[in-house]
Amino acid sequence: MADHTQIATLPFIFAELNESAESLHAQDINAQELLAIYNDYLSRINELQDIASLVANFLMRQEDVHAVRHRVKAPLHLLRKIIRKKKEYPERCLTTSNYLEYINDLVGVRILHLYKDDCYKIGRYIRQVWELKRKPYAYVKGEYTTLARQFSSDNYEVFINPKGYQAEHYIIKIRPNKQLYFVEVQVKTLFEEGWSEVDHCLRYHDHNPSELLNRLLWLLNQFTANADQVATQIRALVEELREYKHNPPLNSGITNAQLRSHINKLPVDEQEKQYLYTCLASITGH
Repeated sequence: MADHTQIATLPFIFAELNESAESLHAQDINAQELLAIYNDYLSRINELQDIASLVANFLMRQEDVHAVRHRVKAPLHLLRKIIRKKKEYPERCLTTSNYLEYINDLVGVRILHLYKDDCYKIGRYIRQVWELKRKPYAYVKGEYTTLARQFSSDNYEVFINPKGYQAEHYIIKIRPNKQLYFVEVQVKTLFEEGWSEVDHCLRYHDHNPSELLNRLLWLLNQFTANADQVATQIRALVEELREYKHNPPLNSGITNAQLRSHINKLPVDEQEKQYLYTCLASITGH
């Protein structure tokens, strides 16, 4: 494991990255500048860890947030990202004076919540507390989904992910000691997080996954999406049923048909729905 407390040297950088001055030069990357970025970043690690904790603590105050995870990018991961992004943006030359302006995820914070619809309230909270570097963006499964339309109307950039990844991303600005940093905040349900973790672990070392693996991960994605949908309808049904039981239907405005509609939206077969309708009827008497 690399020692993050020691000033690095070029031989160390070359060995850890499996690169040479010549191979970096061929990619239009200056080895000395890369080394300077590494050592500058080392000097900022403690400050970034404090920022990660601060942002995480603020986010935990939002009532719909279930859990928050945070991390600070490892120094070698930063260099690998700079090398990788050079292929994507060949005109961009990162130096110690500008790399902080371009790298948005030196600090990464991940919010996990229970019910999909809560992402809107969490998003509003983030935008109220912090200024954003850019419009928030949402990854969705399809262009014509209810989620996609809602995000578009809320001024998000919407991206369709063919693998089924779903999450909302925010790049927030934070300025301790007059130095501007960017923090990437990801918002996901627990089920979305579970799928993305499995997907990442299985694909990470497999740059050309087989159709079998792709299909199995796609199926798992469908199961987790259904689980989110079921959780959402269960909550809505339970809340309306509680209101229905404690107030006469005419006063509460909640009808038996509304209660049944949540069961109807569940991604289960008709036999299971009929059983659930029967269970509901034993509670409501209808």
